Amino acid sequence: MSTRCYDHPWWGRAEPIYVTTCPRHSKSKEGSISNLFFVHITSTSENGVFLSGSKGGLLSDLRFINLDLTYRRWTNNDGGLVDYRPGCQGLVKHNTAGIIMEHINGLVIDNVNMRWSDDPLRQWNDSLDFRSTTVNNISLLNFHSSLYKQ
Repeated sequence: MSTRCYDHPWWGRAEPIYVTTCPRHSKSKEGSISNLFFVHITSTSENGVFLSGSKGGLLSDLRFINLDLTYRRWTNNDGGLVDYRPGCQGLVKHNTAGIIMEHINGLVIDNVNMRWSDDPLRQWNDSLDFRSTTVNNISLLNFHSSLYKQ
């Protein structure tokens, strides 16, 4: 029995939430996404949340309310990658983070709990990963991040 949870040509890297405005191909126009609510979500995943707007298509006014996110690895698939497919940049090396954010204006994180595997061979890097030049207006209310023993 294989431990692989997906076929490599599929998009994504086992993220519990994935939102992007990345165009499907170079001739596509970027759109924007706004007013999304993610409420009462419990997940165990091998990768973090991926929120990637783009220069021409911001993500705006996102809300994460009452989320319980557990991050641990159980397959032998490579970590340390984000997936911009089908368009944009393809697979890109990137530190593993609880939430990766790019090109966002307005994000509320309210009552969110992250738990991390303490397996030293499958290192996690950051709870939140963003650049202040592309992410604005973040609000953290009752946010927790901690290790758990397997």
